Amino acid sequence: MKKICLLIICFFCFSSILISGERVMISEWLITPALETSYPAFYNTADVAGNTFSDRQLLTHDHVTFDDEYAPADGEKFLWKLGFEASWKRNLTSGDGILMVSEEGTVNKPQIVYIATYIHTDRWLEARLELQSPYLFQAFLNGAPIGTKTNVDTDADDIGHVGESLKLSRGTHLLMLKMLRPADASLPWTLQGRLKLDDPFLVSDVTPNTFPKGTKNILHFMDGIKISSVHPSPDGSMYAVHYRRSLPPSDRTERWAEIRRTADNSLVHSFRHANVSRISWLPATNALSYTSVREGKTTIHWHHMETGKQRILLENVSDFTGLQWSPEESYLVFSVRETHTAIKDGIHHVLGMQDRQTHFRNRSFLYKLDIASGVSTRLTFGNLSTSLHDICPFGNRIIFSQSEPDYLERPFLKHNYFMMNLETMEVDTLIANKRWGVSLRFSPDGYSLLATGGPSAFNRIGENIPDGMIANNYDTQAFLLNLDDRSVKPITFDFDPSISSAHWHTFDGHIYFIAEVEDFRRLFRYDVRRERFEEIETETDFISSISFANNARVASFIGNKVNAPPKAYILNTRNERYTVLEEPDAKRYRHVVFGEVNNWNYTASSGTEITGRYYLPPGFDPEQRYPVIVYQYGGTNPVSRSFGGRYPFNLWAGNGYIVYVLQPSGATGFGQEFSAAHVNNWGKTVVDEIIEGTEKFLEAHPYADPERVGVAGASYGGFMTMLLLSHTDIFATGISHAGISNIASYWGDGYYGYSYSAEATAGSFPWNSSDIYVSQSPLYRADQINTPLLLITGDSDTNVPPGESIQMYTALKLLGREAELLLVEGENHHILTYNKRLQWHDAIMAWWDKYLKGEPEWWEELFPGGDY
Repeated sequence: MKKICLLIICFFCFSSILISGERVMISEWLITPALETSYPAFYNTADVAGNTFSDRQLLTHDHVTFDDEYAPADGEKFLWKLGFEASWKRNLTSGDGILMVSEEGTVNKPQIVYIATYIHTDRWLEARLELQSPYLFQAFLNGAPIGTKTNVDTDADDIGHVGESLKLSRGTHLLMLKMLRPADASLPWTLQGRLKLDDPFLVSDVTPNTFPKGTKNILHFMDGIKISSVHPSPDGSMYAVHYRRSLPPSDRTERWAEIRRTADNSLVHSFRHANVSRISWLPATNALSYTSVREGKTTIHWHHMETGKQRILLENVSDFTGLQWSPEESYLVFSVRETHTAIKDGIHHVLGMQDRQTHFRNRSFLYKLDIASGVSTRLTFGNLSTSLHDICPFGNRIIFSQSEPDYLERPFLKHNYFMMNLETMEVDTLIANKRWGVSLRFSPDGYSLLATGGPSAFNRIGENIPDGMIANNYDTQAFLLNLDDRSVKPITFDFDPSISSAHWHTFDGHIYFIAEVEDFRRLFRYDVRRERFEEIETETDFISSISFANNARVASFIGNKVNAPPKAYILNTRNERYTVLEEPDAKRYRHVVFGEVNNWNYTASSGTEITGRYYLPPGFDPEQRYPVIVYQYGGTNPVSRSFGGRYPFNLWAGNGYIVYVLQPSGATGFGQEFSAAHVNNWGKTVVDEIIEGTEKFLEAHPYADPERVGVAGASYGGFMTMLLLSHTDIFATGISHAGISNIASYWGDGYYGYSYSAEATAGSFPWNSSDIYVSQSPLYRADQINTPLLLITGDSDTNVPPGESIQMYTALKLLGREAELLLVEGENHHILTYNKRLQWHDAIMAWWDKYLKGEPEWWEELFPGGDY
């Protein structure tokens, strides 16, 4: 029996418990019929160790394997051997809590029964489970074994039991038993189950029942098969879908791809267990290329999905890093990395800030592989890496770039862009010594380029901000570059959404953009001839990726609603109709209940409208009062309506919290003037907007408890959490993940501190702007923090070094304030390792419970401390 998915919080008005002192009797179960099984041949013959086959071996054999998404329910069926279909049935116990498993008398063959119930808890608690039956059984909680009884009782007055201490987080937990009655057994087949609770836990904190409805939990989006990407074939008749899944209890992840037909989703080819990567369609035919690696060397393969033909294109390439096909498939351009070490005789002589990064001295160069002859030609050389941007539709030209540090002027980089004629190897400089970089793609006719980059690119031609403001170059814009006269047109100049991705479609000639629209991410089409944008409705809130068929009006994308998991869709760009291709999470979420998500905006005292949204708990009752979590980033990007991410807000809401998410000044997706407010601000405006927004939200929503409000944020949002707590006492607690406490030390110590500050603190440095680097640094305001603060960081964070959290922790401890520090071993800016991600999540939820619900037991269980 494998791990069964953990479910959370049922919403039914009736109870299924019988209270007996401190014990909760389990009074209803889901039960299958008695399923006849058999002993193996020669079971009475001793094996090589002298043992005969035992009933315990029959019990522990996996007759039925329930996957980790399985959730039994009344009337649900499953297959038993010989094609027999068994059904679960809801049964009630007698008044003393005894379930009659089977009333059948003595039987000639052993029988198996599966029994299940759901244990709902309203908080984290510890309980002792006691199970009593005369025969053998195994017990599993959320798929993990918790106890086994291996003996057969013969005295009805002395029936054995199994006891196990359980530590249950808030939610609904699946308790399943596999029971075995041996042949010729004579006692009635019964089961009694109960939960024993000790102070401070109450019998009202736990409710067993047989209904699988629940809310989202951490395993819903950590476990199971997820879609990474989906790409249509050139003619749209097939698609390549890339999957991933975690392999608990290990920290490993499995990734693979499958090729399916668009018309009926039928499988064409699976690359599962094939140990290949970089699977992608060729531009013109329904063929794929992919790579395999052996002893560190890469082989490039070609595989036609219709004919089944395969061939090897290139073998034994060392340090291969990527490839791109020419449009007519006559050649491909691939890149190779040359490795250079920065360490000599144990000393690292640092050549500029980027040289702190281990990969900085490596260089990548381009090669061309002619498919017909198999001849490869080196295209680039030198002391700077060359990055391929695109190949001309006619196949005779490529565009590539070089970048190098220039620490004397922001943004501390210089970029050069070149066009190479592959027939003559002549190189033409397109753009020279530009400070703000762009990404370039050819138009379908090859006479112009689509460029995406910050508004300051191309000598600030894309800036649309009032005088006196500095543009936020994280607010991505789109430009058209004419290759004849090198003129540039900023096509998004009056387009407020910020560009996330762009594709100039070869088939219909339109440009398609995924763009941030406030906290949404949506699909737009730009008619180049009419110079007009139009939104394509997809009925999703957040599109994470999109891919286009080169020779058809077909696109595939992955999108989600704010309270529904991602799905893969196929889109007809002519009539804008779309259908679902893949939804692997459908089964996992079929019993999950979500609360409402509502928009709530307010106008700040400055006159700026601040947008926001809030998540309500499932089963929300407006007559009750709920604790509130305020989540903010406060930096240059909005907190999007993605479904999962670092902080799953619908999961927090499912644990009984109202979650208020707001988008203060400086975020992209609201227009350039709004995003430019981020520059040289570092919380001056934002701290007031968050405090004012929180106060107005609490005033407007009487069911939000103003005495139980927490605030959280990560990275820049972690900085804002610390800064907020130094300005107000309206929060009962705060959580800062990877937050910046000292702007000056972050600026100099983080790998990207100085380069991020090139935008966020444009022209401002510690020596000329103490009003920012000192006055806005939470560390220098630590004595104003009186609120309990949890600081979390990966101990290997190279973006915001762990010292930023350690400095604030040190200050608060010396000030005698309440603060805790968690260093997650081996993790960088994001906590990605499977089991550490679960621990990180539990720590956050336990902290909220301690300070917003007055329930410290979970936190104390996780971090008991000691007399040190």
